[in-house]
Amino acid sequence: MAEKELNEYLRKGENVRWSGRTAPFPLLGDKSREQIVLKWAVTAALTCGFLWLYCARDQAVNGKFIALVVLVAGLVIASPWMEQRSIMGQQYFITDQRAILMSRDKTFYSMELNGIDELRRVSLHGEADTLVMGGIIMGDIRKQLRWRACHPKTDMQGQKKQDEALGMVFYGIRDADLAESLLHGGQVRGKTA
Repeated sequence: MAEKELNEYLRKGENVRWSGRTAPFPLLGDKSREQIVLKWAVTAALTCGFLWLYCARDQAVNGKFIALVVLVAGLVIASPWMEQRSIMGQQYFITDQRAILMSRDKTFYSMELNGIDELRRVSLHGEADTLVMGGIIMGDIRKQLRWRACHPKTDMQGQKKQDEALGMVFYGIRDADLAESLLHGGQVRGKTA
């Protein structure tokens, strides 16, 4: 655990009541398999089709352009592994004041406990449960759960501090009951998806 970084981030008098990490999870889980395989197939098909059209024209072929297209396709195809690695490096904390996410690169995001307008528990078959905080991200959460776990929703207009999240995800935590209870001040409420 990165205690030094966390202690520097905590406010004076703020106490950690719970901490956790993401439990190991498969790349192609029950809920993500179809979406990831579809992403790979569409990316491969579009890349091959685009390169075929590009190479079939009567002009000279630019090797750098082809390499760029293949690189972009490769990044899209590799994105599920990058998301998994990023999520596995996260740490989560609930204090007496805030929910805090520390990313793999030691960047902090937080939400005030009294500012969490919606909390949903997402059950992933064969994986530990996930807690989703903030109504602003609920609409797309089933399609973008892992992406949103890597990218807490912040105020892009700059009216709040960069570390103040509007929505964030505690992905695949083992003791979700306790964390959910603490987020609700001891009363378990919210929705299960």
